[in-house]
Amino acid sequence: MQGTKNTYSNLAIVIPAYKGFFFVETIESIANQTCKDFTLYIGNDNSPDDLHSIIKKYENRISIVYKAFDENIGNRNLIAHWNRCIEMVKDEGWIWLFSDDDIMGLNCVERFYGFINNQFDVDLLHFDINIIDKNGHKIKKIKPFPFHTSITDFFLKRIKHEINSTVVEYIFKKDKYSEHGGFEYYDLAWCSDDATWIKIGKDKGIVTIPGATIEYRYSEINISAIVKDKLIILRKLKSNVAYLKWVKNYFEKNHIIDNSTQFDKLKWGIYPLLLTSNFRLKEKIKFSFEVIKELKYTNKKILILIYILYLQMKMNLLGNKS
Repeated sequence: MQGTKNTYSNLAIVIPAYKGFFFVETIESIANQTCKDFTLYIGNDNSPDDLHSIIKKYENRISIVYKAFDENIGNRNLIAHWNRCIEMVKDEGWIWLFSDDDIMGLNCVERFYGFINNQFDVDLLHFDINIIDKNGHKIKKIKPFPFHTSITDFFLKRIKHEINSTVVEYIFKKDKYSEHGGFEYYDLAWCSDDATWIKIGKDKGIVTIPGATIEYRYSEINISAIVKDKLIILRKLKSNVAYLKWVKNYFEKNHIIDNSTQFDKLKWGIYPLLLTSNFRLKEKIKFSFEVIKELKYTNKKILILIYILYLQMKMNLLGNKS
């Protein structure tokens, strides 16, 4: 199914779709944009939900290109699904990879065009976000990004948990995305967006568009919200390690200064493990030491052990109080 194509559009909004739970709210927020100068590309990852019926209701309101894929690949390789959806994009120069459950502020597209029409020389644009729950209620206002963020600062602030970042916050130039080989692959797509923003933003950094926000939905079906499934946690841990090793190599190759410490990176690397109570203390120490060995940070063993014990004691005290 294909709606009327905007021949003059410079923005492709791409949704690698699967979940139908909040899909209507997502599409509605896109259809209600104050500026409709975009094409919405939707790739259906062989969803069991009837996404097609929802999409048909909007094809006369906005330009939509829809494709239903025969094979579900997102469950084993989410990046492959993202990439095949982005391959649907035609002549647009900018790509916004969105989700099937988040919500755009009504003026996001208008703000995007207002920004690029002022001739800012950028490759990677960003919107600030609020976090909403499954019912659409705002549960957290995320600290805004600076107007300009270098890749060095982005990595440092992410590692130190000073900023949040999700894939739907960013709009990027299609030619830069292609030049850098698309999204970097990690299991569960965990860290894939961060690595890709580092590649695309290497030369000009990240610039935040003021005056518009995204509502990011935090619910039990998000990978980010899964903190009890031991297998998922270990897969996140593995992706964290792979990402940290990639950053080290990428920064060295491109002469980028890494202002974070080994301890900063280790704390961040084992963070998924420390969030959960489903691992025993001995298991947390065991897997943390495996991360240390993999990253060759063996001189930080005692420091990390003290850190884990401190957090465990803190969790126990909070548990006793409740």
